[in-house]
Amino acid sequence: MSSLLVKDSPRAAGLRTLTDDPAQSYTLPAWAYLDPKVYEQEKRKVFYRSWQYAGWVGEVAEPGQYITASVIDQSVIIIRDAAGELRGFHNVCQHRGHQLLTGCGRANTIVCPYHAWVYRNDGTLRNARGADTAPGFEHELFSLKPVNVEVVADKFVFFNLDLDAPPFIDQIGDLIEDLRREVPDFDQLQRVSANERSSDFAMFPLEANWKIVMDNFLECYHCQNAHRGLASDVIMTDYQNTVHGLWSKQKGPTRAEDGANILFWTIFPNITFVSRSGGRPRLIVGNFAVPDGPGRTVAGAHDLYRVPGDEDGVDLFPGWGPVGLEDKSICESVQRGLASLGYDTGRLVYDPLHGQVTEEAVHDFHRRLAELLELDLSAAGPTGG
Repeated sequence: MSSLLVKDSPRAAGLRTLTDDPAQSYTLPAWAYLDPKVYEQEKRKVFYRSWQYAGWVGEVAEPGQYITASVIDQSVIIIRDAAGELRGFHNVCQHRGHQLLTGCGRANTIVCPYHAWVYRNDGTLRNARGADTAPGFEHELFSLKPVNVEVVADKFVFFNLDLDAPPFIDQIGDLIEDLRREVPDFDQLQRVSANERSSDFAMFPLEANWKIVMDNFLECYHCQNAHRGLASDVIMTDYQNTVHGLWSKQKGPTRAEDGANILFWTIFPNITFVSRSGGRPRLIVGNFAVPDGPGRTVAGAHDLYRVPGDEDGVDLFPGWGPVGLEDKSICESVQRGLASLGYDTGRLVYDPLHGQVTEEAVHDFHRRLAELLELDLSAAGPTGG
């Protein structure tokens, strides 16, 4: 990652800005959370160019099987074609823009509900009703627009609207290795329930910017004060929070008799993996926070994975209480506070030993956003393109 381009100004000279060094850095300024122009930039430069979780590969194992997924206002189809290749397309008919499919299922061909244009599962147009009478109509010009699709660890399906995006596995390969080390029977896990509601996702929807939600997820500095149930289960003096390139990891030993650890992995910008080692393996995977405007956040697609046959519904977080609702209250309060005339930017806390109080993952998140959005952090408002 290149150094931040902060222009010379009295503010920059005063060091009240985001820097490359987490030990000396401030947060993103309040306007970066509140200004609608920043949100529009985030759509184009972050979410339309990042990998997002779509679902379980088992749902698209056979030709014709498909799932639909979305990122903000963009819907996609992921389908297994007749030759067995997994393909992704923008979920829109090339005739008049009607959405083609919803949910998941099987389709030997993709038929638009509006005017019945028919597409093959490889995205090519097979039939446009009445087009034979249209002079010069060329079917090959109206194939569905492709999107990037990748299967990770033979189970997780991800997509990216950016056709030039580098392979996802090249960016996160060591994370998959870490999942295999930390999660028992990782390679045997299968999706057993879609959009599983857990204490992590009970906070959605909430009236706060999506970055506030991710900031909160990326640190446990707040846990002892805000989450008494969590703090009584996890040994906070041994909690670790580390950054590993595009992904970060939080790990805390619990006081449970089985010696379990609670584990949180985050891939920039918003993909999370959550597990509790010890006993029966569980893994929740999903797009944790998805913006629904500059001041509202919803949950993205997320699934619970277990070993087949293990469906007893045991909670990942026994005794933690309403953690999601506690976080909802925190994030919505921060949203209101960022609009205060008494706040500009905050100072990050850094622990070189990567303990419970460190906010280095928040720092890395802010740096990546500032680079992608080309923010002038010495300015009083957004100036990036």
